[in-house]
Amino acid sequence: MDLKTFYFFVWIRVYYYNNRFILNIKRKHKNKLGNFMLLLSLPYILIRYLLGVLIEKLRTSYIRKTNVKESKENFEHEIAIVAIAKNEGPYIREWIEYHRLLGVTKFYFYDNESEDQTKEILKSYIQSNLVSYFFIRGKARQLDAYNDAIKRFKYVCRYMAFIDLDEYLMPTIPYQPIERIVDEAITKYGKGASGIGVNWAIYGSSGYDKAPKGLITQVFNHRGNNRAVGNAHIKTICNPRRVKDYISPHYPLYQLGAYSVNETGDERLYVWFCLDRKYKNIRINHYYTKSKEQYLGKIARGLGDRVGEYKMEQFAKYDHNEIEDNSMNAYAAKLNENLKSE
Repeated sequence: MDLKTFYFFVWIRVYYYNNRFILNIKRKHKNKLGNFMLLLSLPYILIRYLLGVLIEKLRTSYIRKTNVKESKENFEHEIAIVAIAKNEGPYIREWIEYHRLLGVTKFYFYDNESEDQTKEILKSYIQSNLVSYFFIRGKARQLDAYNDAIKRFKYVCRYMAFIDLDEYLMPTIPYQPIERIVDEAITKYGKGASGIGVNWAIYGSSGYDKAPKGLITQVFNHRGNNRAVGNAHIKTICNPRRVKDYISPHYPLYQLGAYSVNETGDERLYVWFCLDRKYKNIRINHYYTKSKEQYLGKIARGLGDRVGEYKMEQFAKYDHNEIEDNSMNAYAAKLNENLKSE
């Protein structure tokens, strides 16, 4: 490891113990002013880092013992998904039915002022109690939704996954229950492991300009290579009782002594990315662009975690189509059958 890389990973660890503080500065003070404010705050940041490391070492044993105790308890739901969406009506049923095939028994769905009959589409799922539906107003409400779900339902679910409606959890072994993958990674790492970070596998447009007919998971079958731009990003499946606050769409702020590990349980994670990207046990198929026509719809919906917008330049950046990948075909027959019967 060269010196530059060493300092980078040292800074990542310092950042981890000052997540909320640094994020608040960067969000309030942009560019050079934000960097200047961080420089002024460096002594405080270093003191918080040292205290954080010390307190975490003292708490890790408690977190480990509590995790072992909870592993023997029963929960109403082994795995639930929390999501916020706006005008995603055409994709909802496929997304829900697919994740049901992986053992997801509960969806906490936050509707961010949709105008496309989202609630009507969800009606049967709400009536069967598969979906708990919440209407949430305003811009940049993603983290509010996540924290609300944790606060209200953390004792109902063993694990919660926090993903978007263009993201599909995909085990390497088809139909393997997601909670089993999480259990194995947490058990393997031990210590304070309380969740996993799952890497993106970004799928491109497969050459479509117009929205094609068919299911997302079947018509878009080209993705970037493992090291393509964006694939280092993670989303998190965690024990919600160990979460202090959700501070990013990608990862939570845990109680000191708890943290995420990578999907194999070999490496501790500190922030929003994991450089491994080998997809050994599970990945997230991220249908980021879809067709150009559908991406324009994404621009119109806007961002959920902050005030801002998607831009057309990002389509070219993330339109990854280097690898033809038909892994989702393993679910095609059952998924189509369930969608017809629903």
